[in-house]
Amino acid sequence: MKLVLPGKLIFCVALLAAAMAAGCSPSQDTDKTRQQAADAAAQIKAGSKVAAVEIKKGAVEAGKQGKAIAEGVKEGWTAESKKVNINTASKDLLLTLPGMDDDSATRIVAGRPYHSKDELNTKGIVSPEEYQKIQDKISINSK
Repeated sequence: MKLVLPGKLIFCVALLAAAMAAGCSPSQDTDKTRQQAADAAAQIKAGSKVAAVEIKKGAVEAGKQGKAIAEGVKEGWTAESKKVNINTASKDLLLTLPGMDDDSATRIVAGRPYHSKDELNTKGIVSPEEYQKIQDKISINSK
């Protein structure tokens, strides 16, 4: 320990002095050194301004994208559900219709195919009250 620490210390001091000497000539005064430091700081400042502008652009774009995501979620959440095709829907899907019970869903499946959705009412597959609840939510095609 007696020689290792002073050797490392001397090496670090010599390295620091060499680094300083590389940027400064022996005849250079402190004003010139100060000016070089000021110029370097100005370059860093200019670079940081460019970076700040780019960050601001990125933040604006992220804000636009976030707004678009929120609008899409809102549209999807509030959009009318796709109508249920009574010719192809599973019994479980039919049961999601308002007022639909197991027996009515079974009758709809058994009475296929339908050429119009009114047939559910005219053929007595569902009651007039049930039909009124589901008529706007069903179709005979995929629309």
